[in-house]
Amino acid sequence: MIRICRLTKLAMTTKSFIINTVYLIFLSLLTGLFLSYGADESIEIRKDIRPGEVLIVDSPAFVGSSEEYAPLETIIKEGKKYYLTNSEILDIFTEEKTEYSESSILYEGVEYIDLMPETAWVQVITEDLKLKQTVELPVVSQVEERSYWDYNFTFPIEVSGYQEDTYLLGDREIPNGAPLIDYTEEFLKYLNLPGDYYEITSIVWTGEPVERNGDMVRNAQARGKKLVKNIRAVYGGEVTVPSVQARIYRGNYEEDRTESQTDPLIYKDSEAAVYERQAWNGYRKIERYIITITITLTVLLLLLILILILHKKKKAESEPDQSD
Repeated sequence: MIRICRLTKLAMTTKSFIINTVYLIFLSLLTGLFLSYGADESIEIRKDIRPGEVLIVDSPAFVGSSEEYAPLETIIKEGKKYYLTNSEILDIFTEEKTEYSESSILYEGVEYIDLMPETAWVQVITEDLKLKQTVELPVVSQVEERSYWDYNFTFPIEVSGYQEDTYLLGDREIPNGAPLIDYTEEFLKYLNLPGDYYEITSIVWTGEPVERNGDMVRNAQARGKKLVKNIRAVYGGEVTVPSVQARIYRGNYEEDRTESQTDPLIYKDSEAAVYERQAWNGYRKIERYIITITITLTVLLLLLILILILHKKKKAESEPDQSD
């Protein structure tokens, strides 16, 4: 009976050992799976992003060098500061348009009796497009830039009836032989020239009396000065600028969020950005899983071998006792 109890106890111990071993193997496999995939859980990071306001600024259309049209590094608009993030040059065709243009002409030595032209053909230049056009425009303003005395004032005098005792200058009777310089005011009045603008400084005979159609005639030359001005006349009006091939500079700007740090933040548009981070990539997961399974199966095999050895040993020890 003792032997039977020992065999039963041995069988029960072996069976319990096998059950516990299988349970441990199951836990090992399950743990291996967790170890293999547990580190692969994605880590989700949510971050609120405050988008900065973006501005796109185009330069005037231009032809030629682009240096002077390059965008500024920073600009201020409506009290906000913007930084240039990138820029590019684009080829375009300008649209035909009508715009107001002006051009000026400097008239030098304009005297009292001169009339300024009401219209003039002037050259209008569109600087950005290097475009020159000749158009007729009306005068819009006149500006006196300088006034001065011109000493080239001169006019001829012809005295007819020189053989008479007197001769007439307009309605004034001049005695024959009297110096003509004494009658400068009468000469200016006869020519309808104001004394504020003209002055006669000398009158000299230019030859001897000659007979012409039974009348004695003698010529003289008056000299003096006249007050003249340099006047700049501005001509302006609507001018049609044709379409031409040109280029523009386009600058992209982003609002400087570091400005006004003391002000409360105002989120105009909030976006959620999700980032996923994995501890291992696909290759590493497969490699780790294979290693885990290999180790687990190896442990299982060793445990089974150990069980078989122990089982055979116990069986061998029990057989002699049964023969007795």
